[in-house]
Amino acid sequence: MKSAGWKYSWLTYRRDALWFPLAFLALFAVILSILPHPAIRYSIARAYLGFIVPLIGGILAAYAILDDPALELRFATPVRAERTLAARLGLILAVESCCALAFQLFAAALGVDLSPLGGFFGVQLVWLVPTLALIALGCAGSLAGAQTVTGAFLVGGVWLVQLMMKGWFEANAKVLFVFLGVFTPGDPDLLLNRCVLLAGSAILLGLSSVLLRRQERFL
Repeated sequence: MKSAGWKYSWLTYRRDALWFPLAFLALFAVILSILPHPAIRYSIARAYLGFIVPLIGGILAAYAILDDPALELRFATPVRAERTLAARLGLILAVESCCALAFQLFAAALGVDLSPLGGFFGVQLVWLVPTLALIALGCAGSLAGAQTVTGAFLVGGVWLVQLMMKGWFEANAKVLFVFLGVFTPGDPDLLLNRCVLLAGSAILLGLSSVLLRRQERFL
């Protein structure tokens, strides 16, 4: 039954949404290859992993549930809300993970040193934690507003505000700063920051599960 849910999600997944993260992967790979300076290459690689991958994940998550072309049929089947979320959001996370890992391999082939982000596992946390946070936010936002654009707008707004107000968040709301690990990977409050973001993601996913059970709102 679980494999059937994943298969359905793949078959009904919009292929243009799949090309979206792949297009950005190709774009940043080209940019990385034509810029020779090591410091600039590091900044480009950090920007793609820490900023672009989470943003794309959050936007795709906003469209993951309600953009289903067979939404009424989906609701008519006895599938738990948690399984639907796991299949839809899991597919997005899988695509984003493949893009992030492929980019890291390409960057390593060009000699880009990502060790300032904290070693291999530190690099994975730099993109994974913000991606999970924005995926949960995008999904919960679209379900709460019963519109895909609501979740996408919420993700884009949080992403932009946090980048523009970087100094304020680092001084006043460090635990809620989605990009703390990108800017200051050695910050002493980074562990607490990541725990708060992961806990918040879990809460938002739980809220999404509750909202998804109220199917009449989306039809």
